[in-house]
Order: sequence, then C-alpha cells, then structure tokens
Amino acid sequence: MHEVTRRGMLGSIPLLSAIAGLTPVRPAMAAFPDRPAKLVIPFAPGGGNDALGRIIAEDIAPLLGQPVVVENRVGAGGIVGLTAVARAPADGYTLGQGGLTAQILVQGVNPNLPFDPLNDFVPIVLLAKVPLVLVAARHLNVSSVEALVRLVRAEPGRHNFSSAGIGASGHIAAQHFSSATGLEVTHVPYRGSAAGLADLLAGRVSFLVDVPSVVAEHARSGALSALAILNDERLPTLPNVPTMREAGFPQVQNLAPWQALLAPKGTPADVVAKLNSVINAVLARPETRERLARLDFVPIGGTPEQAVLFFREESERWVPLVRAMNLS
Repeated sequence: MHEVTRRGMLGSIPLLSAIAGLTPVRPAMAAFPDRPAKLVIPFAPGGGNDALGRIIAEDIAPLLGQPVVVENRVGAGGIVGLTAVARAPADGYTLGQGGLTAQILVQGVNPNLPFDPLNDFVPIVLLAKVPLVLVAARHLNVSSVEALVRLVRAEPGRHNFSSAGIGASGHIAAQHFSSATGLEVTHVPYRGSAAGLADLLAGRVSFLVDVPSVVAEHARSGALSALAILNDERLPTLPNVPTMREAGFPQVQNLAPWQALLAPKGTPADVVAKLNSVINAVLARPETRERLARLDFVPIGGTPEQAVLFFREESERWVPLVRAMNLS
C-alpha cells in the first residue's frame, strides 16, 4: 500500500473507533472478566511504550470492572515478553502489547523466533503511533542534522549511537539514518531507553533516536540537541525542531513506532470483541486523548481486521529493509 493510502487509513481509523466503541456487548460476554487481567509490556519501565501501556491499562480497568495489572517482561527486543503471551492461556486474562518493534522489526533481526509474530496472536486493536526524534549530545555542539553529519563524516569510526536494544525502533531508525547519510558509527545497545539516554546526557554517546516522551524534556532544557523529527509534520511539543525533510535529508524514511494490543491465538471471539469495544471507547475519550497527546502519541483504534491488514503492510514495508542491515 502506498504511503498516501496508509496515512489515509490511519487517519480514518480514529473515526471508526468511536463507532466500534458503541457496539453492543452480547449477553454471552457478561462473565468476562470476573478476575484481574494482566498486560505484558515487553519493554523496560520508563520508555514511551511503557507509558502508553500503563495509560491504557489504567483507563480500561473501570470499564472492565477489574484491575489490569502491568507486567514488564524485558529482553531480546520484545521476544521474551511476547513469548510469554503466546504461551499463556487463551482466555483474555493475559494480554500483550505488540507493536512495530516486537512484531515487525524483530522478524528482520531474528530468523528463529519462538513465535510467529503475525499468526500466533489475535489482534485486539491498534493503540497509537508516535514519531521519533533524532537528538545529539550537547558536547558535540551541533545544532542541525547537517552539522552532525559533517562532524561524524570527518571522524569515521569515532562516534556511536545508543538504542533501547538490538532491533528496537530507535536502533533501526538510527541505523537507517546512518546508512542513508554515509556515517561510520558504532551501535551501543542498552536494556531500555533510560540507560542509553543517561549515557547520552553524560557525553558517552554521540546521538540516538527515540520517542518524544524520552527526549523532549531534555531537549527543551538544553541538556541535549534535538535535530530532526522523523515525521511529515513537526511536533507541537517541539515546534522548533524541523522534520528530516525540512532539515535537508529526504532520503531518511519516517519510521513511526506504533503499538497494538494482542491476545494469545485461540482467544474467544466474544472476549476479543468486548476488549476491542472497551479500548475503542477509551481511545475516543477526550481525557485519554489528552494524556496521550502530552506524550505525542496519536490514537488509532479500529477493528481487529484492520489491525491484521496493517500488520501485514508494515511487515512487507520494513522487514526487507531490516534484513538488508544484517543485524542478526
């Protein structure tokens, strides 16, 4: 699907989500849930994915009438967490937070996954997407992408970039940026965004790419330099930071991490329908949308069928690019 079509689909899904949220729940679903549910987030606490998952878990709990307990199962770019979800009972009480990294990019990094990212889960709903931001360490004294590229090119092999782990969206985006601009740099993977950010702030890392919720506050304070948004439009929270195209690097593709809610394969259709209805209703609420907007998340929503189609389109788009990087 062409980019225009994909953007059109993502733009229309929030309108559909409000309709989906009004779908009547059949009496057969009344027994679910009768105990707390668990949401497995396959990434470390403190990052953007974790923040999104916790907002969703907190806001859907009152509508479900049961708590939704968050469990961070960290490791291997989301593989550890989603493996636990794939092997859990298919009853709707164990849910997983999937997404671009854990379902799509991971296919290009690890050819021997313990689960099938597209077929071993039942998609419940697309949650939200968020742009990425390229930031540089303050000690480099660069204020533009052009300046960063010029500096790193002049010192090949001397500079590095951090990420939340091998195969994470920030890793793939930074690797793609480096390849597209001809930079010779070293990737330093960390166990989550917080550790890599700490070393960037300390001057032990030259640059990184991550979500606004991780870097925006430090950019506004001047502790690091925000150079470009990997998006078609600027961000309201960082209005003075240009897009990569505005910065003069249109060859760098936008890679916008998105998140989805998943259940183990075989989860009853009635349970999936109820969860989809509840989450769409929450995503349509002004309070939830405001909380997400503060973190630059754009709600998506929609039906499970739309999620299936989107997963396959993203897989066709990004997996070949990642495989060509030979990261495994």
